Amino acid sequence: MREVTVIYQDGMMDMVTPTVLQRLIDTDNIIKFQRSSGWVYPEIDQVRSTTPSCYQGEERRLQ
Repeated sequence: MREVTVIYQDGMMDMVTPTVLQRLIDTDNIIKFQRSSGWVYPEIDQVRSTTPSCYQGEERRLQ
């Protein structure tokens, strides 16, 4: 499992699993984390949500 680089509220850097990353985002314990496209700030940028989406279009992933 690939680990993700995070920066905690106290400025410390760490590598965490995606499961731990989600928990850190949910509990507001990190300032930012790194994606392949660059740094993501959970307070500002779009991050994955655990709530179901309201997408009404055709399901294309099954094709």
